[in-house]
Amino acid sequence: MLQQLGWPPLQERRAHAKVTMMYRIANGIVEVPSSNLTVISSARGHGLHYLVPFARTQCYQRTFFFPDTIRIGS
Repeated sequence: MLQQLGWPPLQERRAHAKVTMMYRIANGIVEVPSSNLTVISSARGHGLHYLVPFARTQCYQRTFFFPDTIRIGS
């Protein structure tokens, strides 16, 4: 059915939605507390590099928004 509709798999759609939301957060379109993001200064690229929050468990790293999305966008 997905092939007939031409839709990408659910995993790709979720990744795209996360990256889109991260873009909105980074550009101030959506407000989030600044304590959730730590910008890393970089001499290369666009300058919007973020530190991946520390997580002891794999569950937190893979299911929560910021650690997973920063890893996708890197």
